[in-house]
Amino acid sequence: MRAFVEYSQVRCESGGPAATITPRCRSGGNRVGSAVYTARMSDTNRLRIVFLGSGSSGNATVVTDATTTLLIDCGFSAREVARRMSLAGLDANDVTTILLTHEHSDHLRGVEVFARRHCCTVHATRGTRRAAGLDHVDSEIVGLVAGEETRVGSLSVVPFLTSHDAAEPVGFRVETADGESFGLATDTGVLTSETAEALTSVDYLAIESNHDLGMLDTGPYPAFLKRRIRSEQGHLSNPDAADALEKLASDRLRRVFAVHRSDTNNTASLARRGLIARLSVIGLSVPVDVAPQHEPLDLCPPQGALFTQEHSA
Repeated sequence: MRAFVEYSQVRCESGGPAATITPRCRSGGNRVGSAVYTARMSDTNRLRIVFLGSGSSGNATVVTDATTTLLIDCGFSAREVARRMSLAGLDANDVTTILLTHEHSDHLRGVEVFARRHCCTVHATRGTRRAAGLDHVDSEIVGLVAGEETRVGSLSVVPFLTSHDAAEPVGFRVETADGESFGLATDTGVLTSETAEALTSVDYLAIESNHDLGMLDTGPYPAFLKRRIRSEQGHLSNPDAADALEKLASDRLRRVFAVHRSDTNNTASLARRGLIARLSVIGLSVPVDVAPQHEPLDLCPPQGALFTQEHSA
């Protein structure tokens, strides 16, 4: 039986191409895991960014230029990461490299199994490697040094130091050969000088917008946890994210993503509103999306008929 899988865009929080997507099968069948990807990348966006999920329950982001496919963090089970990639029309077997920001479980829960199952290399700083016990992973482990560029296939990757209660946490700048760039800064209590240097003038910026200060103060978390979140080794609040955005924004900026939002201490509307307001203050009109926890958010869904797929009855 031949099943044709098409996509329905179910939410686009700020207009334009970014949208969460779900699959529909038009002629029976409901499996998408082995689909043959037939769509083309947009002519205006060589870099495709798909947030598979972002928040305290798990984090994973796919970055691809249609030649090289990277996975930043693997905070869900290997099966769940592959499932969410399928929902976005991506094949887990195309991932060549996993980049790890730090060792907390919501960022590396599935890394060992995913790397082994899909034959990926794992890139991590020495601190993250030791803290996560990656020396025992049955996959190739590549060391990262903050501030040093590394080539991964057709993409350039620069890790930079963040400020979190982890061994050696980093964020990433990823750039294509044509100079199109994406920056991710999450799980950081402050905007470090290294972050500012690395992410100035990126085209696409993902910045942590973890909590609303009032919701955190009046929320259910114990006092010690609130102190940790507010600390310089904790997480950026909505105002912190807006301040960081103002420092990082340039005329090159094309889209902003709020990431690692707390379901308990924040709302998507509050996170988005704060970033939009700050962009308005500095005279920029840039779409802002909030990466969800439970479904993929695709920066630039491919154009055209997405899939044809055959299944054995």
